[in-house]
Parts: sequence; structure tokens; C-alpha cells
Amino acid sequence: MRPELRVGTEQLSPRDAVFVYDETDRHLSNIVAVYFADASARPPLTFEEVLDWARASIGHAPLFHRRLRHVPLDLDLPYWVPDPSMSVREHVTLERPGTWDDARARIAEITSARMDLTRPPWEIHVLDRVDGVPAMPGATTVVVLKFHHSVGDGVATRALEQRLFGTESAPAIRLDEVPILPAAARTVGTLACAPVRFVAGLRRARTAQAQLRALVDAGTVREPTPLRPATRFNRDIHSELTFHLLPIPMPEVLAAKAAALQRVTINDLMVTTIGGALATYLTEHGEPPDGSLAAMVPMSMRAVADWDSANQLTQMIVDLHTDISDPIARLHAVEDSATAAKQRTRDPVVQRTDRRVETAPALLLRAAGWARAQRRFDDTPTVPLCNTTISNVAPVTDTLTFRDRPITRVVGALPILDGDGLRHLITSQGDEIVIAITTDATMMPDPEHYGELLLASFRELAAALLALGSPART
Repeated sequence: MRPELRVGTEQLSPRDAVFVYDETDRHLSNIVAVYFADASARPPLTFEEVLDWARASIGHAPLFHRRLRHVPLDLDLPYWVPDPSMSVREHVTLERPGTWDDARARIAEITSARMDLTRPPWEIHVLDRVDGVPAMPGATTVVVLKFHHSVGDGVATRALEQRLFGTESAPAIRLDEVPILPAAARTVGTLACAPVRFVAGLRRARTAQAQLRALVDAGTVREPTPLRPATRFNRDIHSELTFHLLPIPMPEVLAAKAAALQRVTINDLMVTTIGGALATYLTEHGEPPDGSLAAMVPMSMRAVADWDSANQLTQMIVDLHTDISDPIARLHAVEDSATAAKQRTRDPVVQRTDRRVETAPALLLRAAGWARAQRRFDDTPTVPLCNTTISNVAPVTDTLTFRDRPITRVVGALPILDGDGLRHLITSQGDEIVIAITTDATMMPDPEHYGELLLASFRELAAALLALGSPART
């Protein structure tokens, strides 16, 4: 019997619902992955070919067949419900932007557009016959996969793309009926039990906070610096998003890693690189930061905690040590800060302090989202915790294809938001590592120059490591 994908009704977890409640036009919850396929030996695509591929692929995941349904007055968390009216034509586009600059502008536009949650929260945009893509031979087909963050995180994207662009056929689809009475009964039960659960959750959180203070006092856990100096990138968004790619040859990265006198990760190298480039860029503009800057670095909790949510990332704060000019000293400081941040995140006491969201009622989650949306950043001298985002997702397989076109590069695009107008997403595939930079055109009118500074920062660090002339210790 042919396998079947059964799509039923599922209530969002509180962690996933936060991405719905926090979203505004200035704070988007989009996941955007961009796939580059070599089309130099293939004819131009037709829209019907793209539709045929999409129809054959959307049986791989329920997200393609469900839409969001809110509970009246947000008395309970929303649900994903099957949508039998879903039309693939409304979610898929085929365009021929021409040049890479035109395609970049289109990717930026897609990334910065808010999704319509009255229909299934996904889009696939195919940009065919793109010329001039760096390090790509001839014409390129660019596939942009976009879905809402409440559906899943960047790690989940890796699993989804293995199915979408793999060789396994999608199963048949079966949509269940939407149960009305059970959902209504659950809402009534939630209203009765929510206050008790919330109070109990607060008590557990207070106990965990007291335990955490003891760990901090003992030096077992290192807390992040609460405030950082605001930069030009920590203001309100006033212009359109721009999208820029910086490829770095993987052999150079691996050689630098191997030359380190102490064990470092590729992520340590990239964070150090970004810190150096960011400090140089701000200094060039006459705005050297008064103190070190920091980055929000997402960390997967999949092997750390048992979370009942589609999103299993937490926000880890890593000091960039932008006040250290020597690249080796900055690398060692970054490695120390990253290790401390990971240890903090993995600590069971810290995890218990972060579980307040699991018992928060839907109305409170929505109110918290509204309150965060009221914050303004244009005149503030400091920002809480971090100045930029640096996200590093798992390496991509080399066997993905789209319509017989081999996919040779996969990157991501992070939407920018008020207070976080410069974001980096790092991916690796084959012989390169790519830093995808999204920023505000007013905050950074010269992203190509920032890319040059990133490359120069990396090569300064790599040269310093190679000059040490000693292999890494294992």
C-alpha cells in the first residue's frame, strides 16, 4: 500500500505561538531558504513544470496543507487545521529577473514581506535563468522557500529540504475533518486550569531564579552583560532590506581551524571574523563602539532538552569582543565566551527559568508580544543583551536537485527588525562557507564593502593562525 501523509488538527505549543503573537509589520517571523541550482545545461522552465514539481512535492510535510485558526478572543492557543481549499497556484511563482542584482533585490523583497496566515504559511518562488551569480557557472535557477517561523526553525528546514529536493517520492495526502467540539472543550478546560498552571509555573520559575543566582554567585554560570552600546544597526528600521552574500573557500577555513593552538570551532572563527569586520566598519564611519558588542547566536536544544514544540532553538548571547584588535586574542576571548554561553544554556537550572513560557496563557503571550512591539530604538544609548544576530545552520548535503538541476549552494535570509538591523546567516556546502548578510539600506548603504571587510577580517585571522605553525590539539 502506498504511504499516506495524514494531515490533522494540531494546537500550537506556547513556544511556537510566540512567533504568531510577536509578529508585526516591523517584526517578521519568516524562515527563508535560498537554493542555487546549476541550469547552464538546461532549457528555461515553464510555470506548468514548476507547478508539477510543487504538486509532487507538497506531500512531504503537513505545513503545506494547514492554515492557522485562532480561538475566539485568544482564550487559548491557536490551531493548525487542514485546509482543503489550498491551491498550489496561489503559493508558487516563476520569474526571470535577469541579473544577480535583480534576483538579490527580489529575494530581499520576499524576505521582508509579511505572510498571510489566513492560508497555509508557505511560498515557493522560482527565479529562473539568473545570470552573474558569483561562483556559479552560467545561468542559475534560484529557488526561494519561505514559511512561517511558527511552523519550525532553521534546523527543521534541513530535514524538509532533504525531502523536497531529494529522490524519494512524496506520499499521498489525506486531510482529516476539523474537530470543533473537542477544541471547544479544550478551551473551556484551559480557561479553568490556566490560572492554576500559570501560578504553579511562576513559583517554579522563582525557585529556579533563586538557584540560578546561587550558581552565578559561585561562578558556575556566567550571565550575559545586560546592556550593550547601541550602534547604527540598533535603531528602528527606516529603509528596505538588502541581501548580500560573502562566499569564503572552505579549504581556507579548515586550514585556519587546523592551525589553531587550541581547539576552536568553525563557528568560533566566523563569529571572530564578524566581530572584527563590524568593529572596523563602525570605526570607518566614525562610530567606534564604547565597549564590546555582542551577538545573539541561536542554539538548538534538540539534544539538550525535551521540548514539545516545532521550534527548538534558544537565544544564546555571545560577546564579540570587538574591543580587542588582535585577531588571535579576540578568537580566544570569543571561544571562552561561546563556551560559557553554551554551558549556561545547557544548565538544568537555566532551562527551568526559561520554562515560564510553557505555562503562560495565550492572552498573556499576546499582551507580551504587543508590549515588545511598542519599543522604539532610535534614541536609546544602549540595547539589551546584543547588537546583531549570527545564525549558523548545519551543513547542507551535496545531493539535492531541482528539476534535474543540481543544487550547489544553499543560503538563508533573515528578516531584519527594529533594534536588529544587521543579521548574518552562515551556511556551508561543498567547498565553500557563505555568510548571508541582511541589513537596512540606510544603516548600511555599502554592503559590498562590508563583505570586503568580512573577507579581510577572516584572512587576517587565518594568516595569524597559520603563522603560529602548530596543528590544533584534539
